[in-house]
Amino acid sequence: MRVILIVLIFFSILQAQKDIKVQLRWKHQFQFAGYYMALHKGFYEDINLKVKLLEGDENIDVVKAVLSKKADFGISNSSLILDYMKGLDVVTLGAIFQHSPNILLTKKEFQSPVDLVRDGKIALMGGYQDIELKAMLKKEGIDLSKAKFVTNKNYIENLIEGKVEAINGYISNEPFVLKQKGFDFSVIEPRHYGLDFYGDTLFTSKLFYNNNYETVSAFRSATLKGWEYALENIEESVDVILKYYNTQNKSKEALLYEANTLSKLINYDLVEIGHINRGRWENIALVYKDLGLVQNLPEFDDFFYLENKKVNLTWFYIYFFISSISILIALTIVYYIYKINKKLVKSEKRHKILFKNSASAGLVWKKNYIITEWNEQATKLFGWSANEVLGKSFLDFLIPQDEKFKFDDRLKSIFDDNKLHIFINKNCKKDKSIIICEWYNTKLQSTTDNSSEVVSLAIDITKRFEEEQTLKLQANNDFLTKLPNRLFFENILQKVYSYSKRNFCMFGLAIIDLDGFKAINDIYGHYAGDTILQQISLRFQDCIRAEDTIARIGGDEFAFIFHIGTIKEPYEKIIDRLLQEAEKIVVLDENIKLKVSASIGISFYSKDNDVDTKTLQKQADEAMYLSKTKGKNCFTVFDNSIIRSNIFEE
Repeated sequence: MRVILIVLIFFSILQAQKDIKVQLRWKHQFQFAGYYMALHKGFYEDINLKVKLLEGDENIDVVKAVLSKKADFGISNSSLILDYMKGLDVVTLGAIFQHSPNILLTKKEFQSPVDLVRDGKIALMGGYQDIELKAMLKKEGIDLSKAKFVTNKNYIENLIEGKVEAINGYISNEPFVLKQKGFDFSVIEPRHYGLDFYGDTLFTSKLFYNNNYETVSAFRSATLKGWEYALENIEESVDVILKYYNTQNKSKEALLYEANTLSKLINYDLVEIGHINRGRWENIALVYKDLGLVQNLPEFDDFFYLENKKVNLTWFYIYFFISSISILIALTIVYYIYKINKKLVKSEKRHKILFKNSASAGLVWKKNYIITEWNEQATKLFGWSANEVLGKSFLDFLIPQDEKFKFDDRLKSIFDDNKLHIFINKNCKKDKSIIICEWYNTKLQSTTDNSSEVVSLAIDITKRFEEEQTLKLQANNDFLTKLPNRLFFENILQKVYSYSKRNFCMFGLAIIDLDGFKAINDIYGHYAGDTILQQISLRFQDCIRAEDTIARIGGDEFAFIFHIGTIKEPYEKIIDRLLQEAEKIVVLDENIKLKVSASIGISFYSKDNDVDTKTLQKQADEAMYLSKTKGKNCFTVFDNSIIRSNIFEE
C-alpha cells in the first residue's frame, strides 16, 4: 500500500497543472459562457489545465496577443482567415458561432443598405471587425468610397440622438438595449444579402499548436464540452456570469436574451459545436479578396486544426467511446461473427449471445430475404415485433418502394464470400416514417449453401446524415435563395469548362441582372427585395433542365450554365422562359404587388471562342449591359463587333 501511495504521489507531481491563458475578444458576457462553464465545472481541471480568462475590450488585438505569447488561445471571428492570408501564423480550432451576430441597426425609416449610403453616417468599429458589413454594402452595388463611415464609442446614444443613421452591433446585445429604451429600429443582417460568415472562432498560434498539440486538443475538447453544458443549462450559466463575471453590470434578463439569441447562431441542435467547413472558409476568403484586402489566395491546409495530428491516445479513445459506442459494438459483433465463421459450422448457439444482446438493431435472414431472427433493438428502432416479421421478406416492409431496385444484386453478393458488406440506405418504420441506416452484413457459415444465412446489424444515422446535408447546403448554397452560391458556381463552371475543352463541346453562360430591383428595395425595404429574390429563384429553378445550373452570384445577379450541342440548337426557348418568369408579378401582400424584369447576356464557349472562364464571364457581362441599353427585358449574345461598336457609340 505504501508503495502504491508513493507511486500515486509521484505521478501527481508529473501531472502538475499547466497554466493556460485565453484572450477573449470582448468584455465578459454570455458570448463566452462555454469557457466559464468549462472552468467552473472542472472540465479544464480534469485535463490538468489551470485556465485564466483575459477580458477583452476595443483596445485589445486578440491575434496580436496570441502571437506575442501574452495568451495561448484567443477568440476571433471570420477575419481570422484574413490574418492567415496576410501571413500571420494562426490555426483555427473551431467555429463556436455557425453564423455571425454582426448586424447593422438603423432608424426605423431605413430599410436597406442603399438608404444608409444615400442619407447618412454609419458608425462602425473600424479595422476588419465589421468587414462583412462593408462586404454586404459592396454586394448591393454601393461604392464604399462614397459611404460615410465614422467610429465612436457612444454608439447607441448617437443613434438615438440622430448623430448617426446606423450602428454596428451584435444581434444578441444592442437590440435588447434599444428595446429597453423604447427606440424603434430596423435590423439589416448580412445573411439576408448572401453573406453568411462565421462568428466567434477559437484559435491559437501555429507555434503553440505544433509544440503543444496534445494540450491544444485537450483544451479544445474541454471547451466544446463547456459550451454544450452552457447551452443545456442556460439559467445556471447566467447565474455564474452574474456572480463571477458581470463586469458590464448586465441584468439577468439581458443575459438570458443574449443566451437565447446566441444559441440560435451556434445551432447546437443541428450542428456539432466547433464544426468548421473548409468550403465556407474559402468562400469567406473570396469575399476578402473581392474587397481588395489580399491579392491572391494561399493554400489553406495549415489554417485548419487536424483531429489526428500526434493524437493523444488516451483522449482519443475516451472521445471515440463516448461518440461512437453503437458503431463500435456493431463492428465488434460482426467481426467476431466473421471470425467464428471461419472455424465453426452452423450451430444454434453460434450467434445467440452476440445477436440477442446487441446494442444495435439486428436481423438474421436467408435467401429470398426471409427473416429468421429479429432482436429487441430492431423492434425498438423499426417498430415491428418479432412475431410480426418472422418468416416474411424484409423487402416487403423494411425497404421503401423507390429503393428496392438497388437491392437485389447488392444483397445477393453477400452470399458470395465471407467478407463484411456495409451499406447505407433508407428504411421504413412501422409508423410509416423514413430513416437512414448504416447496415453491417456478413454471411453465417453453414454446412450447405442452401441453408446459409446472413446477420445484418443496423445503426440509425438519420441525424448524422441530415447534419452532413445541411452543412453541405450551407457551404455550397446561398442562404437566402438556396440556389448555388458564387463559390459553388465557380467550381461548376470550371468543371463544365474542363469537360467541354477536353471533349470539344459547347456550353453557354448567361449572366442575368434584375431590372428595377434596387428601386423596389429602396422604396419597400429589404424584406420586399428578399421576397422577390426568393420567388424568382424558385421560378428559375423550376424552368431549367436537370443538367443545367443556375446560381445567385450577387445581390440581384444570377448566372446560368446550360449545355448545348451546336449554336443552331434552339436555346432561345429556355432564355425566353427565364425572361417570362422574371417579369411575373410578385405579391408582397394584398395591397402591394411588385414587378421586375431581367436583362440577360450570353456567351458561348466553343472552338471558335476558346477562352478561359474569366473571359467568358466578362463577355456575358458585357452582353448583359448591352441588353440594358436596348431597353431591358431582353437578351443579347456576345459578339465582339457588336460590343465594340456599342462602346464606341457611347
